[in-house]
Parts: sequence; structure tokens; C-alpha cells
Amino acid sequence: MKPSGAFLSLCVVLLSLATHCFSFPSDSLRRDAHSDTNALKSRDRRQAPAPQLSCGGVLYNPAAEMCCHGNVEPRVGASPMCCESSSYDPSTQMCCEGTVSNKPPGIAMCCGSEAYDANSQICCNGNINTKATGPTAQPGCCGEFSYDAASQLCCDSHPVLMVGSLPSCCGRNGYDANTSLCCGDNNVAFVSGPQAACCGDMGYNRNTHLCCDSNVLPMPAMGACCGSWTYSQQTHLCCEGVQLYKGMNTGCCGAVGYNQVNSLCCEGTVVPKSPSKPVCCGTTSYNPLTELCCDGIAFFKTGFIRPTCCGGAIYDATVARCCDGVPTYNVASCAGLA
Repeated sequence: MKPSGAFLSLCVVLLSLATHCFSFPSDSLRRDAHSDTNALKSRDRRQAPAPQLSCGGVLYNPAAEMCCHGNVEPRVGASPMCCESSSYDPSTQMCCEGTVSNKPPGIAMCCGSEAYDANSQICCNGNINTKATGPTAQPGCCGEFSYDAASQLCCDSHPVLMVGSLPSCCGRNGYDANTSLCCGDNNVAFVSGPQAACCGDMGYNRNTHLCCDSNVLPMPAMGACCGSWTYSQQTHLCCEGVQLYKGMNTGCCGAVGYNQVNSLCCEGTVVPKSPSKPVCCGTTSYNPLTELCCDGIAFFKTGFIRPTCCGGAIYDATVARCCDGVPTYNVASCAGLA
């Protein structure tokens, strides 16, 4: 039996639909093939090892790590840097003498191995101190301390308050030089005036007192010092630090008093003085008109035409020569004499 026309038409429609369902555009096929190739390449890249460098003999990944003086450190921040053998983030940290510190607010600076804010702090010899503030403040350093030069003095590396109309330093102390003295390098003596002076580490008035061996003592009439004590020159002598009642004495011979009218002081010895022997020769007195003093010994000139000293002896220069301190007779000169 032949198929009818209606049946043939139905077959044609079904065949057309089947062909449409199982057909693929050529550009779609090309895109799918390209996507598969990219996926393979991406998988290959993920599987490839990251590049590595050596740091002190140790391998590291420069994408996540950095080499600081032979030490592998993690990368921190957007622009990490090395601080000796450590890494740090310069946006939030500082490197101070090889030590990483958190960056303070304000003007960040280093003080030794620590960071500080120069707006409110000051670095003095490696120590961080609070900076002096105020409308008239003059902040500065005094040794390792902070001080205000407008109201303080720096005395021996220590801040002290200014006092008086002429503030000055006395060691580590402050004082007013108009009303006080600095005695003994560091002691403030509260004396003033044109006669004010220091006696050791004490102050005194030179109109009323004496300074004797660093002792302040009341001044007697016609007073003077004798050693560490005072005495009156009206009634006493001071002989080598010893006070002696004057009496008839008018001078000192060593630690002994004597009368200069009738005595002589000859090399520390008191000897009689007379018109015939008014001068000292060694430890004795002699008459220079009739005697010759040779090395502290008095010799009479009698019998000598030209009495002369030769060492500790007397000789006649008309008939002898003095050769090496010895009178030598009957020679024309000392040449050739041994």
C-alpha cells in the first residue's frame, strides 16, 4: 500500500525538526574549543612552582617574603623595608638603630633605639623626656634631662629654677649672685656687699672677720692670722705659726722671738749682736772689718796681704792660687794640676 500524501508531509516536518535540534553553529564550536584551551593553560600555571630566591642559604618566595641581612622575613605592608635583620612597614613603623618601633603620631623621630614624637617630646642624650611647653617656653636639654631655658638654669647637667635678679649656678645649686656667694664650688653662702668673700666653703665679711686656714674667726684689733688662729699684732708675734707674747721681742728667728736691737738671727740661731760683731757668718756673728767669712766660718784677716776665701779656708791671693777649692802655693797657675 502506498503511503498517503498526509503521511509524507508529516515525515518531512519531523525530519526537519530533528535536523534543527542536532545542528551546532560553527562559531559556537570555535568558542568552546578556545575556552577549553585557556582552562588547560590556567591549570598548567597553577600547577607550576612559584619562583624562589636564596637568602643566607635558605630559599624564599619574593612574592610573600624578603631577605634582610641574610634573614628571611615576611613582607609587611605595601612597601616593606628592612631594619637590620627584620622587616617592617614604614607606614606604621620606624627603624631606630636596628630596632623596629611603632611610629608615634606627630613628628616621628628616633632617640637611640626608640621612636618619639618631637612635637611633645625631646631626646636628651638618648633619653626621651616631655618637652617644656607654654607661650614663653624655651625647651632644651640639660644633660639627660629636659628643661625650660626661660625659667631654669642648667647647673652641672641638672635643671634648677632661676632665683633672684642675677641667677647663677653654684655646682648643682642655683643662687642669686646679687645677694649670695658661691663658695667651695657648690656651697651657697648668703653674704653680700663689697667686703663679702669666701673662706673655704663659707662666706664672711672681711671688715669684721678673718679667714685663717679656711676658718672664719672674729678679727681682733690690728688682727692677723697666725696659722689657723688670729692674733693682735699690737701685743704678739707670730713666729712660724706660733703666737708669742711680744714684750721686748721685735722679730722672729724661726719659732723663737728675739730683740733685733741686741741680737742677730743667724741661720735660725739667736746670737748676741755688738758693734764689733754686727753681721752673721753661718750660725755666729763676726766683724767684717777684721774678719773674713768663708762658707760660714769667720777667719781673722791678720797676716794676709790679700785675704781671700778658697772653699772653707782663707788664703793670701798674692802668693797662692785657689785650685779646685784648695789654696795652692808657689804655682803660677792651676793649669796642669790634677
